[in-house]
Amino acid sequence: MLLVTPLVGCSTAPIEEEITREAMPVDMSGHWEIDFARSDNLQDQLNAVGRQIRREAARRERLAKEGQGFAGGPLPGRRDLLTLARLAEIITEPSLLEIIQATGRTRVKRENSFALVCETDGSAIAVTTDLLGEQRCGWDDSQLFFMLTLQEGLEVTHRLSRSEEGEVLLLVTSVETPGTRFPLVVSQFFKRYDPDNLGFRCERSLTKGKVCTTR
Repeated sequence: MLLVTPLVGCSTAPIEEEITREAMPVDMSGHWEIDFARSDNLQDQLNAVGRQIRREAARRERLAKEGQGFAGGPLPGRRDLLTLARLAEIITEPSLLEIIQATGRTRVKRENSFALVCETDGSAIAVTTDLLGEQRCGWDDSQLFFMLTLQEGLEVTHRLSRSEEGEVLLLVTSVETPGTRFPLVVSQFFKRYDPDNLGFRCERSLTKGKVCTTR
């Protein structure tokens, strides 16, 4: 996977675990609501993973016919992909964010989900470990990242980028399970909003699509 590079302040490229750029924090504080029109459709991203798996299966079949070996574990089946899709749906479900920043500490509050908290304490990358697993977080240039590795093998990476004008936030989430080893990458765009003027709430799911209700 390639290193994320800025594109008009935001980037939708896949995520690399190796952090190589100097930390240059930017102000992302405020309230943000998802822009469904610009964000990825989860079903489309799942279909993309399915195409990757089919290409890999075809490659292995070709190598086997040619009498050549190949590296790699068993390819994921339908149940593995359904598990991946369900986890990604839950993880990317929040449509409202509130980001609170202070020196050395950033808190990303997500609607109906747990907050992402990073306390760097002057270091480039912070590592915290508990009974559930390990979190690495920090700033890679102007991008805020969170890398979560749970005990059962689930790996989740979040990267947040702010546009140069400060009105658009991009959240790129990568979800990988032990049964797939093919990450599902979802890009979600958020725009600033005033919580006092929000009169409705929208959610998107695989089964119902986009559903909006009044508050």
